[in-house]
Amino acid sequence: MHDALANQIVGWANRVLSHVVENVAGGADAAVLAKTLAKAPWWEGCPRAADLFKAGDAHAYRRLPLGEDSSSAYSALLIAWPAGHATPVHDHDGLWGIELVLDGALEVEAFSLSIQPKPQLVSQGARLLGIGDHTTFSDRDYAHRCRNLSSRLPALSLHIYGGELTTYRAFHRDASGSWDSVSHRAVREPALT
Repeated sequence: MHDALANQIVGWANRVLSHVVENVAGGADAAVLAKTLAKAPWWEGCPRAADLFKAGDAHAYRRLPLGEDSSSAYSALLIAWPAGHATPVHDHDGLWGIELVLDGALEVEAFSLSIQPKPQLVSQGARLLGIGDHTTFSDRDYAHRCRNLSSRLPALSLHIYGGELTTYRAFHRDASGSWDSVSHRAVREPALT
């Protein structure tokens, strides 16, 4: 990424982070913050998916923090989605969250989640999200699966969580059709700002 583009993205990221900090300090209402950030794809300096893929590396799923919050009151990151990439069904370790599409289109299938005694997941349906569309969640009993709808083009989304997302559970059906879960450590690249 050349310096001029990097500077534009940093300016955009700082604008996003200032809205997040203001909202978190005021009590963190995910729906209100999501409504404010829904305009972020059209703010000057907003990155596009192709900007964040390294030459020859268009198949790598990337999690790029926008900045560091020393208080861990929130985390903000960009996710660059390769063409056709899909996540497993997963939770967010009980955090509230916002997922906003900046470029491309994603499908988000939501699940209600019960863990005791074994994981039980019930699909709540799928939503198609285009540029400026978002989904929010605030329940500990929430999981979802996300997929880039394009088989040719990458997508990019902004994710804000109510704390540092360090671990999550991925859910898979076993041979009998029952759900099972595996804990994972969230991996991310160095911060953009």
